[in-house]
This record gives sequence, C-alpha cells and structure tokens, in this order.
Amino acid sequence: MEGEEEYSEAEGSFSKAGFWKKLFVVLAGPIVNIVFGLLIYFILVAVHYGIETAGINTINFIGALFDSVKTMVTGGAKIDDLAGPIGIANIVSQTSGLTDFIYLLSVISLSLGITNLIPIPPLDGGKLLIYIIEAIKRKPLKEETSLRIQMLGFMFIIGLSVFVMWNDITKII
Repeated sequence: MEGEEEYSEAEGSFSKAGFWKKLFVVLAGPIVNIVFGLLIYFILVAVHYGIETAGINTINFIGALFDSVKTMVTGGAKIDDLAGPIGIANIVSQTSGLTDFIYLLSVISLSLGITNLIPIPPLDGGKLLIYIIEAIKRKPLKEETSLRIQMLGFMFIIGLSVFVMWNDITKII
C-alpha cells in the first residue's frame, strides 16, 4: 500500500491516513489470523462433537490461549519452547491424519496472529506502538528515527530467527 513502507505525499496514501485508519489496517492481518484459527478450530470440533460441545470447547481453547500468552509475557515460557519453520515442519511431519493437520493449522494461524501483535518493529504490534507514540506526540516521528527503530527491530527479529532455527536443528539432531 502506498505510503506504508516509506512516506508518501500522494492523496489517499497510508502516510496521510489518520490514526484510526492506520490502527485498523495494522490490526486487520493479526485479527484475520486469530479469527481464522478460531474458526478452523470450532469447525474441527463441531464436526467431531457437535455445535454445542464445539462452542464450549472453543471458549476453553480461548482461555488456554490467554493463559499461554500470559505465561509468555510473565516469563514462564522458556525460549527453547519457540519453534520456527524447521520446528513447525518437524511437528507437521509427525501429525497422524487430516484432523491433526487441521488442528495444527489453526494453532499456527493463532500463533501468527498473536506473534504479529508483539510490540517489536517491524511486526504489526511494533507499527501500532509507533502510531500510538505519534498520536500522543501529535506529530509523526522523524523519518530517520522511524527507520532506526525499524532497523533495530528487524535486526532483533533476524537474530531471534537465527536462534530459533538453530534451536530447531539441535532438537532434530
């Protein structure tokens, strides 16, 4: 979208959008991932146990999801618990049938949505944090400052990705 990655003066560009429009655009991706994951989970359970059981089970699943996020935020989770593409591929290879695979699909979609909300640039949560700061200051960050923040976040994500990939490989070997 024009104006999302670098500033644009064009009319209708993302750069010119107000706070609320930017907020909704940035939240759209993670929300779709979360809703899709919950919908897939609900359908999977409904097929096996019925609609009423599925509703209750999905509510319990959401509760467990909140508990997992709480555990990550409070430091109760170990960094070794993270899995990247190699770890996920290994987990997928161990699924036993379509039901397990679809369940895993819902968990991956939910994980992607939640992870994207972490306030680390360049993730959506990091962009959201920058927009909140700009709204409080009532002016945009200097482009140089914004680029530095994005670069630091990007370097952190790359470092974390390398660590997680290494961790995945050592678990398999």
